[in-house]
Amino acid sequence: KKMCVKIANEVLKVLSDLLGHENHEIHSYVNGALYSILAVPSIREEARAMEMEDILQCYIEEGNADMIQQIEFIIKQLKSEESLDDSAESDDEEKEDNNEDHNSMEADLDKDEVLQPLDGELSGEKLLTTEYLGIMTNTPKVKKPPFPGIQQSIDEPLQRPVTPGYPRAAYPT
Repeated sequence: KKMCVKIANEVLKVLSDLLGHENHEIHSYVNGALYSILAVPSIREEARAMEMEDILQCYIEEGNADMIQQIEFIIKQLKSEESLDDSAESDDEEKEDNNEDHNSMEADLDKDEVLQPLDGELSGEKLLTTEYLGIMTNTPKVKKPPFPGIQQSIDEPLQRPVTPGYPRAAYPT
């Protein structure tokens, strides 16, 4: 926003031209940018001087319902007299704060943690040779049945469980 203040006329001209672009997918982004920079009083004054409201009204006449609603919000922002609240953080400052939070979380994740296997749990080389060696040597691994008592061969396709139901009555057709 601060950079746009210096070249407000050019930025507003480009954004208003982009509203008429044939690619309709960019319109919501352009509308968002317009709404955002019109929060700055000097840019808002420049937009009024170049009669931005009239330009936006033209797009309302030919736009769809979503675009019309967005443009109405932009016009409302254009007509507002609120000054930019300097105490509020800008989007860039919020992103920097989020990055700092992310970096502190990463530091916590990077701490050296020593994980110990539970009794009877495979770990290390024994885990690798038992579970994954067959992948490297193309030897099939014999799988243990997931549920004891259910017998199913590895070569058989999985059987879908059957929901118990009532016997179907024959209806005359």
